[in-house]
Amino acid sequence: MERCARTIAPKQNISFRKIVVTGGLGFIGSKVFKRVARMANVAETVILDRVSYAADFRRLAPVGDAGDLPVIRGDIRSPIDVAAALHDCDAVIHLAAETHVPRSFTAPELFFDVNVTGTEVLLNAALDAGVKHFIHISTDEVYGPALDEVRETAPLRPTTPYATSKAMAEEAVMMAAQSGLRSTILRPTNAVGTGQNPEKLFPRFVMQALKGQRLTIEGTGAQERSFLPAGDLAAAIGLLLNTQDEQPLEIFNISGEEDLSVLEVARRVSDVTGVSTGLHFIPDRETNDLAYRIDDSRLRSLGYRQKSSVDQELRAICRDMRSRVRRFADEDRF
Repeated sequence: MERCARTIAPKQNISFRKIVVTGGLGFIGSKVFKRVARMANVAETVILDRVSYAADFRRLAPVGDAGDLPVIRGDIRSPIDVAAALHDCDAVIHLAAETHVPRSFTAPELFFDVNVTGTEVLLNAALDAGVKHFIHISTDEVYGPALDEVRETAPLRPTTPYATSKAMAEEAVMMAAQSGLRSTILRPTNAVGTGQNPEKLFPRFVMQALKGQRLTIEGTGAQERSFLPAGDLAAAIGLLLNTQDEQPLEIFNISGEEDLSVLEVARRVSDVTGVSTGLHFIPDRETNDLAYRIDDSRLRSLGYRQKSSVDQELRAICRDMRSRVRRFADEDRF
């Protein structure tokens, strides 16, 4: 309890021989990789990614051509792949995960295998390799439904297979910290931005609007989420990477500055696209918590500030989607 009340000061004299970003070809991971790769105190940044459906080498442009990128194709569940990637590694930023909540209800075994077993394999290898700092990206959903803002000391009450798998992964990180691996757990809200998989809410709504389709809403649409620009999430991770502390385990929330209902997101998509196609309501998923409200004052005490906004990200998503529609107008790819 007392640990979470302390203020930690970032230090500028930390240097890294090598940092491994798991899931670095993903939506968030690619932004984190590009940010870390530009840091003057990092000699080498490497991606470990199994190149699933959610991976895309184009997210790393203009870092380099695919053949020039420091990407190790490997699975975090494989001790051999992980040991090879973590050789001479000083820090791990762990983003590789199964993340799409609706799919977690139909394939829970996959979510537990990747998110829990994969994290355990990484942690064991990190301990063996003498990694100095392990940053684990979790989710605000581990708290379960929260109508009042919760802090990092709140109990975890996950309600979906996805959130449960992430909570179990956190437990593994906490155990590794007790074994001597300096660890940081970051619990972000929903990230948004360009390059996100169309299965996610913002790109799905924009794509449906541009195709003249009604926007599909699960349940009533009253569910509320905090949306965090992915670039700001990457900046927060960079800040934590350069923060030094004697504690073996630190936990931080990170929230977006706006909480929006799904209905409000639909309205903003219609405003930005200039297209009003109407709404299509479908039965809600098995569990769909009303809200996750978190207090991220602890991270802000380190100097973190959100720089982008939901509307800025939505306009960028719309521009990106429009260019793709024009590019593939003659192909049945949209």
